[in-house]
Amino acid sequence: MLDTEVSSMGEIELSQRDKELLAGAEGTAPQMAMRILLRMAKVQGAKQLIDVTRAHIDGCIYTGEASLQFAETLADAGGQVHVPTSMNAISIDRKGWRTQGVDPAFAHLADRLATAYERMGAKPTFTCSPYQLPEAPVFGEHIAWAESNAVVYANSVIGARTNRYGDFMDICAALTGRAPLAGFHLDKARLGTVLIDMPEYEKIDSTFYPVVGYLVGSRVGSGVPVIRGIKEKPSADQLKAFGAAVATAGAVGMFHMIGITPEASTVEEAFGGYPPLNHWKISRDEIADVWRTLSTASEQKVDLILMGSPHFSFEECVELAQLVEGKQCHPDVRFFITTSRYVYEKAKAAGVAKKIEAFGATFLMDICLCMISTTVPHDCKTIMTNSGKFAHYGPGLVDREIYFGGMNDCVQTAITSSPKISIPDWLTLQ
Repeated sequence: MLDTEVSSMGEIELSQRDKELLAGAEGTAPQMAMRILLRMAKVQGAKQLIDVTRAHIDGCIYTGEASLQFAETLADAGGQVHVPTSMNAISIDRKGWRTQGVDPAFAHLADRLATAYERMGAKPTFTCSPYQLPEAPVFGEHIAWAESNAVVYANSVIGARTNRYGDFMDICAALTGRAPLAGFHLDKARLGTVLIDMPEYEKIDSTFYPVVGYLVGSRVGSGVPVIRGIKEKPSADQLKAFGAAVATAGAVGMFHMIGITPEASTVEEAFGGYPPLNHWKISRDEIADVWRTLSTASEQKVDLILMGSPHFSFEECVELAQLVEGKQCHPDVRFFITTSRYVYEKAKAAGVAKKIEAFGATFLMDICLCMISTTVPHDCKTIMTNSGKFAHYGPGLVDREIYFGGMNDCVQTAITSSPKISIPDWLTLQ
């Protein structure tokens, strides 16, 4: 970068290593990455960069020639990640795409893109749920993660610190180990903006969290919602479902649940002692409306069950295995589950994957439901899912009607091929 370009960065304070990176001391690829980071730092109003200890790459999803050219340019320049770096789900199941009707030309390009990031030292984890891997971050750790559900989970549930890094910014942070000190890396940005009081429910199930998350995200936009009134501590998968839905319906990068998430032991802590900018009391009717609108289908035959958005966890595999043991999927229904190879191997070793596959379900690895359009059978008209995220994206992604229901509803539907939608107790019990 020329001296005039450096001066145009304004008041950004550069460390000695930042200056060396800009001068090309560590190679061309980190130099390019640092130039991009500094321009983004200026846009974000950051005064300096900080060290990040790990990165998660979302740019490994093939979105066209530009995404491939960018990654291969950095890889050809000898780029190597400076911090441990995981990779998001990619656009193909590397081992299974040939049997899934995927265009070979597309598969070749998608594989080239993934390979480019592997050449730079990123681990081929291929999961949209990196927090399920053994090397998950810890509270207070500054990281550079992309993928909306991973970002919101890291910030909210773990208490790590990351912004919603977009494609290309993620690899720039990975190559340099640096990121702009802005957004959720700062204490103030992590404080709540709107206090949300929940209706009192005595009994809730797993469908509750994606529904409420979707409602909250649609109302708060890019704010930091603070949820008050959840009586029982949600499981990791329930928090995952809430976070995925809140980040899908809105641009939420962090939420708090009073007494549950690590930076919200009290309302006062969640807001840093400041008064909420807004206060919203959610009604039962609002929640019921979202539950109804997540289903867009009307057909009385379901052709495909989809689970794993975000990626299925080991605990979800165990739960599903218990539901399907001794049962059989209808021959006219296909049942796909997307997950990471790490989770699949763990489920396989525990014997639960075998039970699920004996039922007639198929595990798809490397991809997730948001990249499944090339895998959906042409004769499939109606899909059912337990994912609030896919219920939102599905109609546009795959041009099919979607039913939304709980995991058990999905299993019962798979057995009969007719939609089985149970009205949750939390909708009917007052």
